[in-house]
Amino acid sequence: LGSDSGGMTAAQRMMAKMGWSAGQGLGSRGQGMTTPLVAKKTDGRSGVIVNAKMKDKDSMLGGGPLPPPPPKKPTVPLSGRPTRVLLLRNMVGPGEVDDDLEDEIAEECSKYGEVVRVMIFEVTDPTWPPQEAVRIFVEFTREQDSVKGMMDLDGRFFGGRVVHANFFDYDRFNRGELAPVPGEE
Repeated sequence: LGSDSGGMTAAQRMMAKMGWSAGQGLGSRGQGMTTPLVAKKTDGRSGVIVNAKMKDKDSMLGGGPLPPPPPKKPTVPLSGRPTRVLLLRNMVGPGEVDDDLEDEIAEECSKYGEVVRVMIFEVTDPTWPPQEAVRIFVEFTREQDSVKGMMDLDGRFFGGRVVHANFFDYDRFNRGELAPVPGEE
């Protein structure tokens, strides 16, 4: 693929829209591959796909030395006391909630621990910021599972959006008080 005037290939521009930057691995924690895959010819009619050599990487990324690796994501500052309930915001926008979303969220969050239930609350006030309008609540059986989920999900890209994760008051959740209140983060 060719480069545009900014020095990025079409593939790099697409990946950058999803949060990638040069020298950074793919994945929610940057744990994935940092070198591109390239085709290497083995004979006149065939080839194999291999990791690019580091010397080839400079030219593939637009020339020049590689930038230093991004700093490791710091531990998530815990604002307030952790609870068993995680509030996820900006995963989807208003009107984008479908019948499968609850099950998809429960399945994704089950890697942090046992999920008791997922509830989705959509703010219907048209003046409410769209990135805050869909509030997804995930109740775990244990607080430490909620902490794991927050550490992994906060700041993660989902469908081109940056997810915001916070702990939510367990008593408010059980009373069904899911709407935002003034001053709530």
